[in-house]
Amino acid sequence: MSLNDFVVDALVRTPPYQHARLWTVENHEKYSTLVQPESGLAGDHRFNHEIFLLMRALNEQGVGQNGLCADAQGQGALTTVIGNVAERLAALSSGRRVHYVELGPEPIKSACLLKRMAETSSAIRYTAIDINQTSEAAMSDAVRPIVPGEGSFNYIAADYRTVTHDDLHHDQELTLITLLGFQEGNELPVSTGRLIRNLAGNATYILSEMQVYEVGLENTILGFYANPCMLQFSRMVALQQGFTPVGEHAAILLPLRILDEPIHVVVTLQPVQRLGQRGYLLTNICLKYTPEQFRRIRAQHCNCSVVDEFASGDGSVRYQIAKYLQ
Repeated sequence: MSLNDFVVDALVRTPPYQHARLWTVENHEKYSTLVQPESGLAGDHRFNHEIFLLMRALNEQGVGQNGLCADAQGQGALTTVIGNVAERLAALSSGRRVHYVELGPEPIKSACLLKRMAETSSAIRYTAIDINQTSEAAMSDAVRPIVPGEGSFNYIAADYRTVTHDDLHHDQELTLITLLGFQEGNELPVSTGRLIRNLAGNATYILSEMQVYEVGLENTILGFYANPCMLQFSRMVALQQGFTPVGEHAAILLPLRILDEPIHVVVTLQPVQRLGQRGYLLTNICLKYTPEQFRRIRAQHCNCSVVDEFASGDGSVRYQIAKYLQ
């Protein structure tokens, strides 16, 4: 079963969605600009670019907004935590040749991390892997000034699930693979494990950003999906898929059972209509591990050992650095 299947199975037993018409969309359909063999020429990528800009705006808020995700005393804001992660990565890469591999690239947080790492590493090479080719220009503008050496900026237009260790040419002393923007929540744990094992090699570290679930964080988690950028994201996905949006999306937190383990997931349901039918399009599905699950999945599915973690003041966002065990 796919993650979409698990979610729909839970929704049909959840009021008020038991008898509603539900449509789902896979991630590659939302983001991909890659030409499919059966589709001929690539279509209009306007929606893909708009979606990239919305995700960029979210990251700009995360880095630039004072107090976001801080605790009641104002400590542990997201911008501070990202700075702490950058310092840890700078220490890890000090004096070493580094390959920074970004899956699903975005220019804001990555530039913060790369700038600090470039100050301590002996050399740094960057590779972006994305199915949304509209990100290339923005990533080039953001990253080339930080890694100006010839051949230091690389962009691979591909589904990162199809890229392998050999494609990345691991000739550096340290490789860092990043999964930012809560994107790990879009994959089943076994899929993330397969992805990491296919890409990782000797001296490989994984940096992942996750919005986590704990009792008491429900409103904080759902509040993120009420952000105007997320509401607009759902509208754009609906239009991209040929639906007419009707109102704003609803975000719900669902308990699932995957591989005999309870895991929470946030689902955004955009009210839509098409050809006289009304229902809901599932525009976003994102798993929310507990902090303990986030650590355990690294060992169980990814053959990794967690070496460091950083949590926002309110506990809702965690950054995890793990080392791949060769």
